[in-house]
Order: sequence, then structure tokens, then C-alpha cells
Amino acid sequence: MIFMPQVSKQILIKGVVQGVGFRPFVYRTALAHHISGHVINLGNMVRVIACGTAEDVDSFLSDLATKNPPLSRIDETEVTDIVDSADPSIPIQKEFLILESAEGESGNSIIPPDTAICTDCLSEIKEKGNRRFMYPFTVCTNCGPRYTTLKKLPYDRKNTTMDVFSLCEACLLEYSNVSDRRYHAQPTCCPKCGPIHSFETADGGVNTSVQKQRLVLSAGNDALKEAAKAIDDGFIVAVKGDGGFHLVCDAFLESAVSTLRKRLNRLSQPFAVMVRDEAAAFKEAVIRSDKELPLLQNIRRPIVVCNKSPSFRLAPSVVPHLHNIGMMLPYSGTHHVLFEYLKTDVVVMTSANLPGLPMVIDNDDAFEKLSHVADYFLFHNRLIQNRTDDTVIRFVHDEPIFLRRSRGFVPERILLPFSHSSSVAGVGAEMNNTVSFAKDGRIYLSQYIGNTKHLQTAQYHSEAFMTLQKLTGIHPTVLGCDLHPNFNTTKFAEEYAEKFQSKSQSESQSESKNELYELHRIQHHHAHICSVMADNQLPLHSAVIGVAIDGVGYGSDGTVWGGEILKCTYTSFERLSSLMPQPLVGGDLATKYPSRLVYAMLYPYVVEGKISEDELLSLNLYFKHGETEKRIVLSQLQNQFNISLSTGMGRVLDAASSLLSLCSERTYDGEPSMILESAAYRGLFEKPNLSRFKPTFKSNGTLDTSHLLYQLYLEMTKEFFSKNELAVMFVHALSLGIGQMILEAVLKTGISTVCLSGGVANNDYIVSVLYDILKEKDIRLLTHKNLPPGDGCISHGQAAFMTAYLKEMEK
Repeated sequence: MIFMPQVSKQILIKGVVQGVGFRPFVYRTALAHHISGHVINLGNMVRVIACGTAEDVDSFLSDLATKNPPLSRIDETEVTDIVDSADPSIPIQKEFLILESAEGESGNSIIPPDTAICTDCLSEIKEKGNRRFMYPFTVCTNCGPRYTTLKKLPYDRKNTTMDVFSLCEACLLEYSNVSDRRYHAQPTCCPKCGPIHSFETADGGVNTSVQKQRLVLSAGNDALKEAAKAIDDGFIVAVKGDGGFHLVCDAFLESAVSTLRKRLNRLSQPFAVMVRDEAAAFKEAVIRSDKELPLLQNIRRPIVVCNKSPSFRLAPSVVPHLHNIGMMLPYSGTHHVLFEYLKTDVVVMTSANLPGLPMVIDNDDAFEKLSHVADYFLFHNRLIQNRTDDTVIRFVHDEPIFLRRSRGFVPERILLPFSHSSSVAGVGAEMNNTVSFAKDGRIYLSQYIGNTKHLQTAQYHSEAFMTLQKLTGIHPTVLGCDLHPNFNTTKFAEEYAEKFQSKSQSESQSESKNELYELHRIQHHHAHICSVMADNQLPLHSAVIGVAIDGVGYGSDGTVWGGEILKCTYTSFERLSSLMPQPLVGGDLATKYPSRLVYAMLYPYVVEGKISEDELLSLNLYFKHGETEKRIVLSQLQNQFNISLSTGMGRVLDAASSLLSLCSERTYDGEPSMILESAAYRGLFEKPNLSRFKPTFKSNGTLDTSHLLYQLYLEMTKEFFSKNELAVMFVHALSLGIGQMILEAVLKTGISTVCLSGGVANNDYIVSVLYDILKEKDIRLLTHKNLPPGDGCISHGQAAFMTAYLKEMEK
């Protein structure tokens, strides 16, 4: 008999290795290779002690790296030899065991995001006679909620919102069986021991002014039946999901959808829909089998923005004015059970929050805030620890782009192209906000937070910051914030830095600790470009031409920027050119009522005598206070009173939308520009004369957007082209102008890598034109891959900036 020498190794594994069945996978793999030892979850990593022959240990290590569970992701594996087998800190067993989790902080490990229910669990739900038949909270280690349930690490049931549900005998048997797919599946349960639904309404009805009380109508499976019937009957139901509440109604019933709009005071903001299955989706949208379909079916289940199909039959109020619609497939057991009882194939599924405020997650809070909106409530009794809105993705120039990055993607890490050991955080800007933590070459982004101008959302921003700190184990000592002094996020960063600087100084006196807390204010559009650079893994000392096109950002000169051509590195930028600064008459009023922008942009031609005041006043433009307001705005322009300047590209698009009578009032972020994009999309099919408008430039190199709008005005007076044709002609000329500015910057600097960011970079037509222009000159155009081009990427850009700054300071 040949004696095979034994070896002992310690394996530290970091990545997504909690809540994904990783320990039972290690256990089964160890048994298959005759390995003794143990596996333990340390909170910030999984530790494996492996003892066996050298050949068996090598095979074991190979399978660990290549056959890991589907939801897991291994970022780092550190293997070391164990020399002292008597070391009590790393006990070696004669068999292979799964040890109880140890307390610890995260750092390089983190739990996976919430995912859609898997096919195995869905089969159980639909199998008559199965003890989980039609039970909507059915999950296993391969699916279901994770992040939304987690209170703290390590990821054990006692640290989640499932801690109040004691496992029944049958579930405990599955939970304890290492060979079962529900082994240590923390959210696992069944009708005997898990959460239940209740179907409730306001006693007295939705429209009464008296104090409302909750009236329970049914519970359990009957609750879902009754909720489905109410939806089919044209009522609005507030449905509690994994990460928050949705408002749901039949998407085919105009009466239900328009009622929902009226009660929410969302006059035209597009509603997302949930479709029963792929067949229902194909009826309402153009879904490419190689593009949108894989995203719809992905276990992350984002909302995917698709073009409406010619056979589109949904109620007009679902998505007014736009050529596309956001849709998703069911992702939770609740959704699937609802559709089993629903007659309709498509429902409106919109986040249950009042405009600008965080998504509602608490039952009592939902009842109080939504009783005037929802006719009925489908509650469940599992708490939501961390709210998450739905992720939204669309294709821009045939590449998937995030419009909102949240459920299904949080709290995943994004790799940086360089690394620093310091703990860094970016707190974001104001609208569409996120927060980001970075350390050791990784950035962790929070879920979508929203508009922090509102107090409740600013509080939510603070909560998200603290939650991410707790889950990542990163305690920031270096912070990046926006340059704007009045943002609530900037104030939060200032208060955080001041608080912890004082704490650090106090500790240094007694414990000889002296960490330096730094706060850096980073220009908004520079952060945009830093985010694209890092998202595309550009090296530390890269230089690019940055194209930042959005609505508003605080410039380094104190004015409003938003159409910028920049020369950027990670830590510096130079403004090369911009769009022509335009007057915002009345400040924020001009962003809400774009007719004011039209007057401002055309006013130079009134001064030149090419447009008379009467002609300007006679334009079919909306002013809330009619003729009086028109003349006041004109007077403000004449006297340069209460006017600020903006180079924002979003404002230019808004003005064109208003002049074409497409959108007279912005009721949601980006509305006029989005409607203009849809008009341009339709205009392409009318074969317009795309060379009709010509971009022109001022002597200082800025793009003359007033002249572009003046050309649009002249063509409108001729009444030769349709609104849709005029829309695409205008957008095309504006895109050509931006392209020419980029080419000029490339020629001037010799830099041939261009990074594009900002909310306008969501516009498929504009981005496609820029790609074509630059491709012809062999210039590389980089856009976002893992982040939204809008302000959801700002915190990521701030963290990238700070990490690069720290790297450069080392030299």
C-alpha cells in the first residue's frame, strides 16, 4: 500500500458567499474529494480548513473555483499551508463539518441582491398536493429576498426579518439537511410557519374624510384571490412586496389607470407594467430576442423599457405621449400567485410613494399615506428592513443602460481599475441619488434613493449610508460630495466629517488614534466623467474628453452647467467648451414651465428685429397666468431681472418640446425631453430632411442653441413639416453640434477617448448620432456599463475621484 502524505490548508474566500448555499456546496465538495476539516462563515469571508492528500486537496480547490453555486461570486481566494495543526484558532476536524457562523464585519464579502423566484420553487407553488401549493413566500437558497430582509451580518436567520417566524418541524428538517436546497436558506418557510397575507380596506371607503380604520376582509390564500378579483373589477390595490409597496390596477382599464393618476397627482409620468408572461409582453411591445428578452427573463427581473408594438392595446393613460413602455415579468411568489387568480394579463405596477418621497415599506405607514389612493391593501406580516425600488434598464445604441439601479443589483460590488486601502464614500448629488463606499479596489453602491431635496428622502439617504456602512464594514474617513453648497447631501457630508473628526481627535488623546477625516467637494460633471472612466476600467493616469450633457449641475464658476466638453483626468478637469449659456427666467420656474425658456432663447432675435414682440407673444405657448405672465417674462428679459444662466442641454431640449407644443409643463424629471425624443422617434418614419437645420457656433466656440431654436421657429411658421419631423430635425442638428464640439476638442488636445455621461445620455437618438460621428473618425466613445448615466452615478464618480486622489498622494 502506497502512503500518500497528508496536507492541511486554510482557504479564505471573499465575495458573494453568504446566503447562496456556499457552505453546503463546500461540504458536498469536500465529501466528494475525501477532505476533512470544516467551513465557517466569518461574516466578512468564508474560511475553509481542508485536510487530505495533496492530490485530493488540489481537486477540491479546483472544484471550489469552478463549480460554485449560481448566485455566488468568488472575488478572492487566499490559500495558505497550515504548519501548526495544534493552533486553537484554526481547529482541524477528523471529518468535514459546517461550523456555526462567527460574528464579524463585512468588508470584501457581501450578501447577494434579491432575485426572482427560481423554477424549482415556482414548480412547488403550482403543484397541487405540495405543502407549498400557492404559498407566495416559497423560496430556497437559490432565490428570493436577501438584502431587503437583512438587519446585520453574518447572514443568519436571527439577523433577518424572518427571525420572528419559527420554523415548523418540516421546514426545520429541510433547513438542517445539508443535502437539501433549503439548507440554511434564511427566508425559507411554509404556510405553517411563515408570513401570511391579509386583504384589507379602509373602513368607510377611500374617499371619506373621517378617520379611517383598517378593515380586514380576508387572510392567507383568500387574500390573494380577493386582491386579484378587485384588480379585475377595476379597483386599485396597494400590494406589499419584498422591498416596498406597489400600486396595482388593470392596465387595460382606462378608468382604473386614470383614477390612479388623479389620486397620485401624477398627470403623465409613465407607469411601469407587469405582464403575466413573455407571450403577453410580445403583444404589447417590440421585444428583440437577443436584447430585451434576456433582460426580462434575468433572475434580477428589472423593468425593461421597450418600444410599443403596433398592436399595443393598453389604456392610453399607462404611458401617455411616449413611444416606449417599461415592463417586467413577475419576480416574487406573490406576483405569480396573483396572476394565477387574475383574469387580466397586464397590470400597472408602480412604486407606492408620493412624488419625490421614499417608497413606502411599513403596513401602518402605507395605510395612512395611501388610503386616499388605494381602494384595497394586500398586506403581509414580514417586515421590510431595506427598501428597494425596481431597477429600470433600456437599450441605448443597442447597449443596455441603467435608468435606475436598485433591486436585483444592490448591494453588489463594482470593481475599480485601481485600489487604495483607505475607506472612501461618495454621498451623491441631489436628485436620483445613491451613496457609494469604496475600499481595496471595490465600490459598493446603495439602492436608488431619490430626490434628497425632500426632508424624508434626505433622512432615507442617511439611513442608506449607515446601512451600507454596516453591511460592508467600511467606515469612511474620506468623503466626496457635490460642489453645490446647498444640497442636503453636501450638508450631510459636512456634518459627518465634522462629527467623526471630533471623535477621532478625542480618541487620539486617550487611545493614540488619529485618523484624518477629509471632505472633498467635487464638481458635478467631473464626477459624471470620473464615473464613466472607472466604469470602463480606465487606468489611473488616463486623460479623456468628457462630454457631460444633463439638465443642471453646479459649475466651478458658480453658474449652472449642463452641456459641457471637458478635458478630464480622475483628479482634475479643464472646461474646453459648452453650449451657449441661456437665461433661466425666474430660476426654477423655467425648468418647470419651458415656455419661459422659449422666450429666453428667442429673445436675441427680438432684439435684432427678426421676431417682433407681438410675434413672440402670439406663440402658442403655455403660461400659467396667461397674457400677464407672458409680458412679465418679456419684461424680465428686457431688464435682465431675476435671471440666472444655464448651459444645460436638457433645458434646450425642453424649449424645443415646448415650442412644438409637445409639453408645456414638466410634471416629472425629464418629461419635456422624453416626449421630444418620442416625437423624434416617430418623425424618423416620416423620412424628414435631416440636413435642414445647421448647427452654428459663437465666436468663443459655444454651440449657438438660440439659433437652433430660431431655425425651428422659422420652419414652424411655414407649416411644411409635421411636429414629429421637426422634432427629429432639431434633435439631429443639436447632436451634430455636440459632435462637432467633441471633434474640435479631440483636435485641440490630441485625446481620442471620449466619455459620455449625464441624463441626456439616456437619449437613444442623440447617443447613436454621436457614436456614428466619432466612429467615422476612429474616436472611441465610452458610456456607462454598470451605472445610470444620470445622477445615480455621481456617488460612484465621487468615490472614484477620491480613490484616485489618494493613490496620487502616495507618490
